[in-house]
Amino acid sequence: MKISQRLQQINSMISGHYDHIWDCCCDHGLLGMLLLERSAARHVHFVDCVPSLMQALELRLQRFFPADISGLNPNLAPHSDPDLNSDIDPRLNLDMDPNLSRHTQWQVHCLDVAALPLAQTSDKDKQLIIIAGVGGELLVDLVRAILALHPQRYLEFILCPVHHNYYVRQSLTALGLGLKSEHLLEENQRFYEILHVSTIAAPNGRPISATGSLMWQMLDEASLPRAQRYLSQVIGHYQRMPTHKQTPEIIDAYQQQLAQLLSEHSEFECS
Repeated sequence: MKISQRLQQINSMISGHYDHIWDCCCDHGLLGMLLLERSAARHVHFVDCVPSLMQALELRLQRFFPADISGLNPNLAPHSDPDLNSDIDPRLNLDMDPNLSRHTQWQVHCLDVAALPLAQTSDKDKQLIIIAGVGGELLVDLVRAILALHPQRYLEFILCPVHHNYYVRQSLTALGLGLKSEHLLEENQRFYEILHVSTIAAPNGRPISATGSLMWQMLDEASLPRAQRYLSQVIGHYQRMPTHKQTPEIIDAYQQQLAQLLSEHSEFECS
């Protein structure tokens, strides 16, 4: 299991230090392990609803990030399976100081992401919730459920839906979230938008644009063709929909974004 570019990009977007980072829909836990390795939070939580995955992940975490060897459940002891690390990407650098794990605690949760136990943490704790690799509609449902259960909390989210980015962005705005950063990534001939948002909405926070904003502002010559290709691909996707399902306002929004991008690039070339 190699560490995908998406996980590496999400990892690079996490700066500062958090009290709790929730790696949701974590699959094999590779992102959370990167965060544990560099002590990005006091507590890193691994969340998924597939029992077999979470059991295997807990064994792996016990092996590489033992909090207290003497206190481990003997059924989950680090030496219980010598081949647990056979599929781990070497870039995780898991041959690390065995005391590193004492700086960051971890916990595995086999539950629905909508039911994150945030109430068990302090209101003053700095929280980051990462949801990646799920569809846009499900992602919005999860964020909406979390916000409904914890309306008074300051929360940050890093979100990477696999599709329906326009819907996701509009929904996040409707939920009162503001933008911290965003990034466009291409991996294996597929594009992904990664958004870092928080419960601070405009005017105190930065508004979330339905077609993107910050990720277009810092383009260099090397990344501009990728951005143009992505916008053209999105426009083509909506134009190929059956007539009764087409959404002219979405097509127009992306066409305007592409025209603006080309115009700004043209002015740059002429200067």
